[in-house]
Amino acid sequence: MSLKIASWNIEGRLTNNDVSARSTPDKIIAEIRSLDADILILLEAHNNLNLNNLEARNKLEAMGYKLHSVTYNDKMPSRPDDFYKNLSLMILSKIPIEKPETIRLADYRNAIMATIKDPETNKKIRIIGLHLDDRSEETRVNQVIDLSTIINSSKVPTIAMGDLNAMHGDDFWPARILQNKLVKFMARFIFKSLSLRTTEMARGEALSLLQYSTNLIDADPRHQPTTTPKVRKYDFLPSIRLIQIDHIFASPNIKINNFQISKDGGADHRAISATISL
Repeated sequence: MSLKIASWNIEGRLTNNDVSARSTPDKIIAEIRSLDADILILLEAHNNLNLNNLEARNKLEAMGYKLHSVTYNDKMPSRPDDFYKNLSLMILSKIPIEKPETIRLADYRNAIMATIKDPETNKKIRIIGLHLDDRSEETRVNQVIDLSTIINSSKVPTIAMGDLNAMHGDDFWPARILQNKLVKFMARFIFKSLSLRTTEMARGEALSLLQYSTNLIDADPRHQPTTTPKVRKYDFLPSIRLIQIDHIFASPNIKINNFQISKDGGADHRAISATISL
């Protein structure tokens, strides 16, 4: 079995919101159609609690996708707006899914886990869709501890992918720059919230722990940037890829080919994809 898998943080743009007109649900759907993945994880997919109320649902199902949605149930009282309160992440699959599950990481935020089966060999693969905390490396480390326990609890080959809000550490030049004392000091004054969160992501502890605690391998050993500073409320910033915080990790017995980073699809993150086979 050979499948194309993908992950994309779309900033809640499957539902219309008044934050930015940079992209619309129809544009996001057009990009999903162009991506043409067999299995797609969407982070910050929409902000409807009820999937049945999602207007984009029929268009996605017309592409052959089955939709499974999980609310973040975010334990984040300090969020300055209501945007994150009803956010959901989704798994879209053209392959039949067994037992989609909600998993809770560090009693902080939900993730989604599903199992697919190769119809020819009956071999199974687990898919875990993740969006780790974007503010604290300590919280991400705690989430990775729970994630590692789940991954190691089964011998089923596993793919963990999504927006991990974490970079590789000292071996990755953007992380070294962001951990510079002068850069960290300047981050307190320039785009304060965004800059401080980014320097936290550069610490590298969460990804180091994930790879140490499990046998998962990064699908992109080149660590290519996946996200831009053109985030919600900062649409005036350029759409230039700067840091890698979106990842695909896979068990050693899963072969990964053709890792790609898509063009700007209307969100601050670029979609990432790869072809996998057992």
